[in-house]
Amino acid sequence: MFLKLDKMRKIFIVMFCLVNVLCTNAMVKYVTVEKKSGEKFSFLLEDNPVISFKDGCLVVNGNPETSYAIDGVKNYHFSESDQTDVQNLGVDVLRIVSLDNDAISVEHAKAGTSVELYDAAGVRVMDVVVDQSGAASIVLPVKKGVYVLSVGGKSVKLIRK
Repeated sequence: MFLKLDKMRKIFIVMFCLVNVLCTNAMVKYVTVEKKSGEKFSFLLEDNPVISFKDGCLVVNGNPETSYAIDGVKNYHFSESDQTDVQNLGVDVLRIVSLDNDAISVEHAKAGTSVELYDAAGVRVMDVVVDQSGAASIVLPVKKGVYVLSVGGKSVKLIRK
């Protein structure tokens, strides 16, 4: 069993090297994890996905929601297109991106738009303005809880664990 896990770790290290080499190729844009069940999950290489192996799972970006039991993974490969079942919304759609455990980024918003973060009681805890490139960064409060992020009349619930 230990030998099998060690071999799998080596495979993932090789995959990291391949990502760096393939990122220079303009045609390859995604890494896709294909499960034995037929489900496919694609990750944009431009977003620099981090793929690791932990506790018998292939983990993308350290996120439990993108953690796949290795015995359920059929393969992973690089492709020119997004192969997930979810429709690709394009670059002009507002995006909320987790930068790390303490910050998020708003992308593709209208310059000058106010980005506000409210706690569960409705108290505004953060207010920033979208820059000329359409981006804004928000440092999340240290306190665990439910927050609402409002960007130009659109809102999304965030849970700080």
